[in-house]
Amino acid sequence: IAYVPPQIQLSAVAAGNGGFVINGQCVGDQSGYSVAFAGDVNGDGLADLIVGAYRSDPNGSDSGRSYVVFGQTGGTAIDLSAVATGSGGFAINGQCAGDYSGVSVAAAGDINGDGLADLLVGAYHSGPAAGAEAGRSYVVFGSTGTAPVELSAVANGTGGFVINGQGASDRSGVAVAGAGDVNGDGLGDLIVGAHLSDPAAGTDAGRGYVIFGTTGTMAAVDLSAIASGQGGFVINGQGASDYSCRSVAAAGDVNGDGLSDLIVGAFGSDPAAGAHAGRSYVVFGQTGTMAIDLSAVANGTGGFVINGGGSYDLSGTSVAGAGDVNGDGLADLIVGAYRSDPNGGDSGRSYVVFGQTGGTAINLTAIANGSGGFVINGEGAYDSSGFSVAAAGDVNGDGLADLIVGANGSDPNGGNSGRSYVVFGQTGGTAIDLSAIANGSGGFAINGESAGDLSGRSVAAAGDVNGDGLSDLIVGADGSDPNGSYSGRSYVIFGNTLGVFAQTAVDQMGGAGNDYLMGTFGGETIVGGAGNDILV
Repeated sequence: IAYVPPQIQLSAVAAGNGGFVINGQCVGDQSGYSVAFAGDVNGDGLADLIVGAYRSDPNGSDSGRSYVVFGQTGGTAIDLSAVATGSGGFAINGQCAGDYSGVSVAAAGDINGDGLADLLVGAYHSGPAAGAEAGRSYVVFGSTGTAPVELSAVANGTGGFVINGQGASDRSGVAVAGAGDVNGDGLGDLIVGAHLSDPAAGTDAGRGYVIFGTTGTMAAVDLSAIASGQGGFVINGQGASDYSCRSVAAAGDVNGDGLSDLIVGAFGSDPAAGAHAGRSYVVFGQTGTMAIDLSAVANGTGGFVINGGGSYDLSGTSVAGAGDVNGDGLADLIVGAYRSDPNGGDSGRSYVVFGQTGGTAINLTAIANGSGGFVINGEGAYDSSGFSVAAAGDVNGDGLADLIVGANGSDPNGGNSGRSYVVFGQTGGTAIDLSAIANGSGGFAINGESAGDLSGRSVAAAGDVNGDGLSDLIVGADGSDPNGSYSGRSYVIFGNTLGVFAQTAVDQMGGAGNDYLMGTFGGETIVGGAGNDILV
């Protein structure tokens, strides 16, 4: 078998090899701007997905749409136009023109206790009673049916509930995430970011809101009530123009106290490293509803701060829980700094920060030197690596959590075709260069299909979409043009070889069942996958 560089071509995935493509519906929809694992929404045992198309026009220009795409065992391409009519999933239609619903999407867990996974959709330009662009987020209950969901109905309490922003121009819903069990009551909680909110720290300091799960009646939630400690708690930004909570994520249990912790990014913050170096904050879970000020977290109370490494790095643009990357039993973190310059201007960096039980401040300059984590250096100028980051699960089966990093400005198949990188977990602090990953050392690259696709704009672990027992990935490319300019595409990449993603080009790939695969006289790579297979 001839050696092939360990790179996955999304053009091959689009052809049904090793995954499948999800094609956007209309010109300018930008489907794939946001993507996420959705859980098992329809109860069929396969992981489902949610894809945001915030520029779609179901109820007026830019009202936005999200699509729940049901898992499937094969590689058949999915058209979101079909999903919108109830084939293979269902659409979630934005409420009003200009809402930008679907700008952020996430799994919410089982909020209403019916055994089906629920969803969280952000619409940061929406205008509830609090004022224009206060923003809304919507919890949409899972369903075995495929009828389209109207967010106007959800806002009225049908099929879910709405979360209304606190103040005009706050843009709540710019980021949303399932938060895990933050208060230890056994129920899943939520977090909603509002990066232009104005707490006492100043204009655009930003706020995040943690909304506790409940077994009671699900009514509309006003973030003003959460800020007062009713049903959750608020996280107040540290300084004016910090834009805190522009990114939010569940962090896992970073300090080992049994409560789920959170990570929030503040890319506009100005630590000692310089202007707009950015900060991220790990906020420890708490059983109460006391407001949390990030200025206190920065001093080690109730969490710890992660200070950016250089001026205008914009660290914290993306944040995620990383799983246990180094195998010490504590949850680790990943922070993106896409404007950092390790290998040319804006080549980008990502930083893996190992979990810790205390509140000691972490400087990304120390992480870059291998103390308390490790750095992932971008490959080339203007790649913008770290624009998106996510946990990838254990891709190579070594017991350590792996990562996926998006670089939507990379040029593997034309300018800005985009690239994503799967980076294998490691126990030490050795710096990782994405140029090495692209050559198969410590991971592998996923290459965008065409110039301008911006693949890697969004990345996520997808769960087990095809039911073969292996974890899959999803990569968004909102600049792709399957059904007109910027209609957008997303790609689901199947895990294979019983826990290890293919690191060579695969000529034939088996599925979850018992396959009979026959080769030719040439050199080939044939992978059976799951099942009792015969390879000839």
